[in-house]
Amino acid sequence: MSTSANQQLSRTARKKRSGPKVGSILLAVFLIMVAAGGAWAAKTYFLDGGQPKNILLMGVDEHKTRTDVVMLARIDPRQGIVNLISIPRDTYVEIPCDGIEVCQPLDKLAHAHAYGGEEGPELAVATVEKFLGVQIDGYARVDFDGFKQVIDTLGGVDMVIEEDMDYEDPTPPGLYIHFKGSPNPQHLTGKQALEYVRFRADGQGDVGRTERTRKFLLAVYTTLKEKGSIGKLPQLWSNMSPYVKTDLDGGTIAALARVAGKVDPNTLKMEMVPGKGAQSPNGLWVWEADQAKTQELVNRLIHNPTKEAAPAEEPKK
Repeated sequence: MSTSANQQLSRTARKKRSGPKVGSILLAVFLIMVAAGGAWAAKTYFLDGGQPKNILLMGVDEHKTRTDVVMLARIDPRQGIVNLISIPRDTYVEIPCDGIEVCQPLDKLAHAHAYGGEEGPELAVATVEKFLGVQIDGYARVDFDGFKQVIDTLGGVDMVIEEDMDYEDPTPPGLYIHFKGSPNPQHLTGKQALEYVRFRADGQGDVGRTERTRKFLLAVYTTLKEKGSIGKLPQLWSNMSPYVKTDLDGGTIAALARVAGKVDPNTLKMEMVPGKGAQSPNGLWVWEADQAKTQELVNRLIHNPTKEAAPAEEPKK
């Protein structure tokens, strides 16, 4: 990255990043459940007449500079399809820098949002469209505070944490993650849930994080169902809106929230852009996507998705 480009990025956002810095993924939890609800509601459709939509979901760091989480959601209300492609923040991409004074055309995906400034979400959308070869119909971006606010509004979330999770980073504001593995569900507050999704110190990086994201999404939905909290979704949108930047119509989202209780989470597919760690020409550690496998993934989950039947329930004893 050039010296001028580095100056463009926030100084605070360039502090020590050796630990797990993962932006909020609650936008995916909320919007996916809300949007998918329209698939099972009579005469209720997502946006214009139930047509499939591609929505870019972004979680930003505490400084709202870089995107630490980027996921493309394919939502098809008529077929009941909700697919997610997780794109690692370090993915080496081509950023459409036309008209931007300071911008590195080849850089990490996370930096596209920073280069765009006030138009960061739009530049991130354009970058992902170019990278995956898809048309994106809308976006939503949320921050750490929004994540914690929504989980606490739900009264917390219950989920199984199978293995010990320990990580500490004293760099202000500090990050201290400590969970004991257990076969029994643990109750997580908004703060604890954020610590869980920020954890990356398991040697698997974004691969492990993608699987934990999937498990967390299912845990949130299960908690909603078991506590009868589906009816809180309109309230959640109201509480969350100060932390969200989106070009989706709020009225449409709120209306669909009322029917989100019929979502079947077992049919949700979530996969990560395949690739490998590599070094860029200017010495950055990046995620180098496997172009052929990425195209196959996009074709399967975005361009030509099919709905798989949910797993059959085990007979009651």
